[in-house]
Amino acid sequence: MRIIRQVLLMIKEEKLFSAIHIAGTAMAIAFTMVMAVVYYIKLAPIYPEVNRPRTVYFEGLRVVAENGGQGQMPFGAKAFEEWFQNSKNIEFCAPTLLACGSGKRLGRCSDYASVGNDDFIEVTFNLTNADFFKIYQYNYISGRPFTEKEVEDQEKVCVISDEFSNRLFGKNTDAIGQMVRLESGKEMRVVGVVQGGSQLTPDSYADLFMPYTLVVEKSFTTYGGMFSVVATVKDSKQLQELRKELDELSARLSVNILETTSGIFSFGEGVKTRVDLSHDLETHPMHALRTATSEDSFKETSNRQVILHFAALLFILLFVPALNLCGIVAGRMERRTAEMGVRKTFGARRSTLLGQVISENLVLTTIGGIIGLTAAWVAIYGMRTEILGMFFASTTLNVAPLVTDEMLFAPLLFVSAFVAILLMNLLSAL
Repeated sequence: MRIIRQVLLMIKEEKLFSAIHIAGTAMAIAFTMVMAVVYYIKLAPIYPEVNRPRTVYFEGLRVVAENGGQGQMPFGAKAFEEWFQNSKNIEFCAPTLLACGSGKRLGRCSDYASVGNDDFIEVTFNLTNADFFKIYQYNYISGRPFTEKEVEDQEKVCVISDEFSNRLFGKNTDAIGQMVRLESGKEMRVVGVVQGGSQLTPDSYADLFMPYTLVVEKSFTTYGGMFSVVATVKDSKQLQELRKELDELSARLSVNILETTSGIFSFGEGVKTRVDLSHDLETHPMHALRTATSEDSFKETSNRQVILHFAALLFILLFVPALNLCGIVAGRMERRTAEMGVRKTFGARRSTLLGQVISENLVLTTIGGIIGLTAAWVAIYGMRTEILGMFFASTTLNVAPLVTDEMLFAPLLFVSAFVAILLMNLLSAL
């Protein structure tokens, strides 16, 4: 309390210094927290993507040529069922129209649902199986997910989000058993209503989920089609075993590459090619960091280098403002040299004087940190389309995205803010 009273008195006496110190800290913390929130949304296990640390993605069939050329196309149902569905090294596995990590594929996930005779509303849908609801754990407002038997039997059932249910049937209407009619001609019975997710979790965000077996694929090749594949593994050991399994499968497929790709990829006459199914096989956090930019700068970079890259960015966000604050603190300490000298003459130790400087700075930095933290939250919520649009694929943010309390007020974010404030204090005071 004595130190706080001293700081409040100092703020009154040195208003300009205190205002600059607090403002500089607030700006640094605000920028840092914006980045922290963005990457928390991208990396953390948040609803309904709670299995992110164990989730892996397969975007499509990848073919690599010896001359450096490569091509990729989405999987067909045959590829999913033969290569992934029954793997002993996969816990849960599901086909999905949602491009892993980047949301819906334009034109493949959109339709219109009939509200009346001539009225339609746009709907984002996904084709998948029962395991999808084990990978992504939704809260059920009513009903249940569709079962694997319903998928195999091609039953016309679906699961919808609560927001879509309200738009389609009304807020006070029980959607279970109701029929959803799409403009494309599909008609399905609702068996479950889930709490909708956010467009900021694009791998799981959709209004309507239905069995992938309801769609007859018109694919160009035996194994090519329209799906990505999402799966979970139990641990890192199983992930390594999965990589070995897929490498062995790729070697067998490479022998029959022409049949596999049916001439879709052309790398030149006589050029040897191979299939690569385990490329970028890693769990969600590293996958999200590696694909953080549209460039290929992280494609062949080790995990350690990727982590160091983002750690360096965080350090720069704090270090540069701290250098500016150092000059302000140094100027203030010049004026307090006589005071410090008198106190040292009367027996004050260096540790005591240093502790006072750090404590005073900590109070000022904490005030600035609270202001910066509040500013970051207000900016992310109030300008979420503009700010988050710089970090998320444009296909996921066609409207203002839902920013949940879990994304903003998570314990990890509070810890991050506190650590950032401590670093600012130490860098500027010492």
